[in-house]
Amino acid sequence: MATIYGTRQRGRRGSGGGGAWKGIGVTASIAAAGWLGLGWLRSEPAAVALSTPPGAIAAAAPGDAPADATSSGGPAGKAVPPELAAALERGAGDDVQGLLDLRRIVREHPGTPEAGRAQEALERERARALAAAGEAQGDDEAALRHLTRAWLATLDRGARRAQRQALLQQSDKVHFGAAPSSGMTTHTIAKGDVLSRVADAHRTEYRFIQRLNKMQNDRVRIGQRLKVPQAPVTVVIFKKDFELALVFNGCILRIYDVATGKDGRTPEASFTIGTKMVNPDWYSPEGKVHKFGSEENILGTRWLAFENTDEHQGFGIHGTKFPESIGTEASMGCIRMRNEEVEELYDLVPRGSRVHVVR
Repeated sequence: MATIYGTRQRGRRGSGGGGAWKGIGVTASIAAAGWLGLGWLRSEPAAVALSTPPGAIAAAAPGDAPADATSSGGPAGKAVPPELAAALERGAGDDVQGLLDLRRIVREHPGTPEAGRAQEALERERARALAAAGEAQGDDEAALRHLTRAWLATLDRGARRAQRQALLQQSDKVHFGAAPSSGMTTHTIAKGDVLSRVADAHRTEYRFIQRLNKMQNDRVRIGQRLKVPQAPVTVVIFKKDFELALVFNGCILRIYDVATGKDGRTPEASFTIGTKMVNPDWYSPEGKVHKFGSEENILGTRWLAFENTDEHQGFGIHGTKFPESIGTEASMGCIRMRNEEVEELYDLVPRGSRVHVVR
């Protein structure tokens, strides 16, 4: 097991500490022009730079990764486990998991008949979702939902990256605009209400409410109407693509570039977000404690632990003092992010959120 946080983790702590997408749903032809153009389909193979020790980390430009949709690094023809092969019968489904299972078959079992069928299923779902997005005239949330599925169904990293900015602008419009989306409710502040208790009652993160409502602090006033998230946030990490996505109520919320573990040390598995820390100390594998702010502390400004499983212990998401390592295999197994971005992620991802790490 490779861990960047060491084996000594602290106990649980509570939570504390529209332009480019304009007219997206007007016509199917506009959607086709934007999402089926050369930028969406083009493959631009390039080498992935592996990291070297801190201080001499090789930087890789965002997007530098092999574009071969079926490239996995695994043994060709490896048999697909029955529980995963069942995804072919279920198809893409309506949730994120169905798409991720099909992707796993393609990436982890290249050369098998199942991989070919899975890739065909993903391509069909992508085409269907793009067409549906083009037909979602005047319904920004429906368009975002369809485009999220098209993005998740796309295996080529360069094609996904080409549409990231437009997707995030649409997310801002749907999630952070004036009107609540279908994954939210409206809470009217009553006498005695405190924002943290409102968040606890809705099983969310109070900082998420702050960001949704563009609040500068956690003070509330009687009669204030706040958008409050009701749906869970799912974290999806595309390990070989150095990409992390937040999916809220079936729609993209945020997408970030990340660094992963050297030599493939980041496990491909599902986790749950456990302990969250602001300005964390680092317990090194050697058992030393490096306080936040010290030169030796490499964790950056936030830490989100993955709850330990029988197979994997000590993994999580954190900031970094080596931002140049983002886009490479650089860590001892954890997910690295730029500090300003992990601070946003920290606010948007409640404890208990599911994490899926896929190839």
